[in-house]
Amino acid sequence: MIKYIILIIGLAAVLAVVHIFLPGLRVRIGASNVSTRLSLLPKSDYIVISDIPVKTSKGQMFIKHVVVSRYGVFVILVKNIPGRIFGSEAEERWTQKYFNTERTFRNPLFRCHTQISLVRLASGCKKRAFFPVIVFTGGASIWVDSSLDITTPRYLNKKIRAHDRPILTEDEVHSIAIRLSELHYRQTYGV
Repeated sequence: MIKYIILIIGLAAVLAVVHIFLPGLRVRIGASNVSTRLSLLPKSDYIVISDIPVKTSKGQMFIKHVVVSRYGVFVILVKNIPGRIFGSEAEERWTQKYFNTERTFRNPLFRCHTQISLVRLASGCKKRAFFPVIVFTGGASIWVDSSLDITTPRYLNKKIRAHDRPILTEDEVHSIAIRLSELHYRQTYGV
């Protein structure tokens, strides 16, 4: 009988630890999955820059990933929200249904458009070459009414490569990439 009580207490302790650390672990796994997918894009056509700090009126914001190519500049926002995601491009709040719970959250397209404005300003590019990409990790199923790129890590590269009409010249691509890389370098190495 005492063995069973000890076993139940041990199991409860393990479950409590998993419950406490699981959200952080899911975020790291999701972010790693997106980084891995982006690293599979052909390096001859796509330049991936991650963790770009940009100044805002409220301080500093980090943009997780930007992909620069002749086909555009893709500003990628990663959201670790599991379950079924419902919403539309114009709605202020979207809905997450996960098991028997339902919660709303702010439409991530609004934040991504803010990030695009900041990247446009930091890169000095005035062309209409910027595209928002929202990536839901954590096993999300997306039911969003939008013409924009809202996807999961599995289809991320396919969404990016679907943009196949050149918009930028090679010189513009390299200029944008250098400016954004300098921001990342200054933040990372304190230069």
